[in-house]
Amino acid sequence: MGSKTQKIQVTVSIDTECDHDPNWVRANPLTFESITEGVPNRLQPAFDSVGAVPTYLLTVEVMEDKDSVDALRDLKGNYEFGTHLHAAFIEPEKKFHDYAGVDSPDFQCSYAEDIEYQKLANLSNLFESCFAYRPTSFRAGRYGANHASLNNLEKLGYKVDTSVTPHIRWSEPNATVDFRKAPEQPYFPAKNEIVIAAPYTHGRILEAPVTVMPRLIRRTPLWFRPWFASVDQMKKIFHYQLKKHPDREVLNINMMFHSMEVIEKASPYPQNPADVQRFLDDMVAGLDWCKQEGAEFCGLSDLHETFQLSV
Repeated sequence: MGSKTQKIQVTVSIDTECDHDPNWVRANPLTFESITEGVPNRLQPAFDSVGAVPTYLLTVEVMEDKDSVDALRDLKGNYEFGTHLHAAFIEPEKKFHDYAGVDSPDFQCSYAEDIEYQKLANLSNLFESCFAYRPTSFRAGRYGANHASLNNLEKLGYKVDTSVTPHIRWSEPNATVDFRKAPEQPYFPAKNEIVIAAPYTHGRILEAPVTVMPRLIRRTPLWFRPWFASVDQMKKIFHYQLKKHPDREVLNINMMFHSMEVIEKASPYPQNPADVQRFLDDMVAGLDWCKQEGAEFCGLSDLHETFQLSV
């Protein structure tokens, strides 16, 4: 039986944060080269060169930094802004007021549901104060979301969440999230669920999982992500998704990474200018190949209508 796939939409979801160090701790003193240099001068021109539409998911510390907000407001090109929460960085029960040199292991879903809601509300209000509109796309810090997180996001008007990483279970001292049985393709979660799909109901948020491919020998799945995968591996993941889901009319390939990965020594990944160039070249080559295969690019929030109509 042939494939029913009629459309492939590629999204690029970027955790857009302050600079870190090679140990994944926030830079001390705190710096934002990832935002002021990386986004306008490295990432966005690369996306524009192939017609990709990135979704920059913005954290608290970025939106509290005037220079970063100014750079994002002045950004040219085709893109979407959404939000990204590290729960320890916002009230209520805010744990850090100086972010320099600290880590943020807390899963937002470890907080009481009403506390998590207020954190998300404060994050969304901060976004609106910076950009004069409401955000509609989101990812939890360290992927730490559960069914209550989705309910809270819905109440705040979000259309798409991209916190789920299929085939992976994450643990932190305060909580565990288990996505090993989650669907690989976007779905409307059942009521009070995050890894179980259900028919679309009005107002329900769409879950757009990060695109990964399980591997039989290695426990860690292969991510559709520059640095983590070569161009040839990204092609393999793309074909895996097509072969695995031939009954779906619409498919999504959802690349993810962090903004600071394009600044040398601001993450554990590229450590010098040559590394950064390799990262960007592989990203562009992978996305351009997707386009040649007939895929279209869109922002995360656009997926909601597409998958609502396809169910």
